[in-house]
Formats: sequence, structure tokens, C-alpha cells
Amino acid sequence: MEEEGEKKEKKEKKEKKKFWTLKKTIGMVLLILVLLVVFTAFGVWRGLKDIADDQKILMIAEEGDVAKAASIYDTDSGEGKAVNVEVLPALSDIKTFYDAVVAEYGNIDRMIIADTEAIYNLSMDPSIEFRGTDVDRNTLVDWVIGKSYPPQSLQKDQVPWDFRADLLNEWFDYYYDRLDQGRYRKVIIENGMDLYRNGHIKIYKTNIALTVLKYISIEKIIP
Repeated sequence: MEEEGEKKEKKEKKEKKKFWTLKKTIGMVLLILVLLVVFTAFGVWRGLKDIADDQKILMIAEEGDVAKAASIYDTDSGEGKAVNVEVLPALSDIKTFYDAVVAEYGNIDRMIIADTEAIYNLSMDPSIEFRGTDVDRNTLVDWVIGKSYPPQSLQKDQVPWDFRADLLNEWFDYYYDRLDQGRYRKVIIENGMDLYRNGHIKIYKTNIALTVLKYISIEKIIP
């Protein structure tokens, strides 16, 4: 009887040890998960703040990894500097392209590359005014990538890459100014992030916020 009691006691101790070991393991896993969430949230916040502080944005319209138009947009002044895409490398190597622009035009905080589908889908309004002329979104896309050409009265004596850069900058400025308006902000941000996730928009340099947004639709739960 005494021997059976000892066996029972040992078994109970063993069961308790297993229970506490499992409990500690679960506790450690939960702690790690909480820390990951906290650090990720902090990283996303820092990343979004970093993006919000961008002053010089290189905006590029591309087709088939070839830059068709590019402008360096200053978020403070709303002015743009035309970039001659005809002397730059292909966009198949984004870092090389970025470095080439920086070497020629100076520091850039962020580079945004949009294809024709992105530009069209982010154009909420049927047209924008450019140099006193209403340009509808289909025409705008065609002019920006050089698929068709504007009238000489509108282009004047500008070379094609310079005209395309000015038009792209006007389009970007038009919608950038409207990000503080509720109707535009929600649609532009949600559409923009969907296009980003589907590869129609590429962003360089990236950060943890952009990496998380690539896989998680955080913008849909933020008012």
C-alpha cells in the first residue's frame, strides 16, 4: 500500500510539473507575441511618420519597366522639377535608377513608380485642368506615356519628356492637395494601397510600415 501511495504521489508531481511547464511555455509564447505586436506597431508608426515627413518625392510614370515621365515634387511648395527620363537607365533595377537621379538632381526622400493602370484608377475626377485646358483621364494617361501627343498650342516649344514631366507633376499635385478632403483621402489611399499590393505601384525606399501594408490592409480600419 505504501509503495502504491508513493507511485501515486510521484505521478501527481509529474503531472503538476508538466502542467506548470506547459503554462510557462504558453506564457512565454504570449509574451513574445505581445512584444512582436508592440514593436511592429511602433515600427509602423515610425514608418508612417517617416513617409509623412517626405519633402521631395520622385514621381514616375512607367510602362514595361521604362520610365516615360518623371518629376521631383516638393510637398512644401507644390512645385515640380522635370527629370529627363531619356538619359536614365531602365526601371528593372530600381536602386540603380534611383541612384542615377540622385546623382543628377540631388537628394530624394521617396520614389513612387506608377504604371498606366495606377494613374488611371487614382484619377477620381473625369478630368483635370492643365494650362487652361481640361484633360480627361484617358488623354492624360496617353500623353504622360507618349502614346499620343498634345496639340502644339499646349506643348509649345517644350521637348516631349519635359512636357510629360510637367503634366505628371500637375496630376500628382492635383490629387496630393486633395488628400486632406475626406472623400478623396479614403478613395485615394485605399485604391493606392490596393494598386501597391498588386504591383501597379512600386515605392523606394521602403520601410517597415510599407512592408506591413504590403500584406495587411491597415488603411481600411483607419478612419
